Amino acid sequence: MDFKTTKHDLEEAFTLIVNQIEEGSLPDVATANRFSRLAGMMHQLSDETWMEEAEDFSHLAGQFLNAVKKHDLESCVMLVESLQDAQSFCHRTFRE
Repeated sequence: MDFKTTKHDLEEAFTLIVNQIEEGSLPDVATANRFSRLAGMMHQLSDETWMEEAEDFSHLAGQFLNAVKKHDLESCVMLVESLQDAQSFCHRTFRE
């Protein structure tokens, strides 16, 4: 999968997850797994200038997947907030 497709699919999966969390619902494991897998792919495709940020995001996505598997909604909420912060930081820093 190329960078543009991976980024689009990752954003789509993350939007779905954010919406579910905001509704107070725990995302299903398949959605969380897809999101974590795409975050890992994004890290592999990342440019050296933002590789560390992509690695951090991928790590948080893995933690999110584990929280979903444990049915830990509270941790999922906190991890989604951390993922949103990481995404915002990366986009602010590397779109300039």
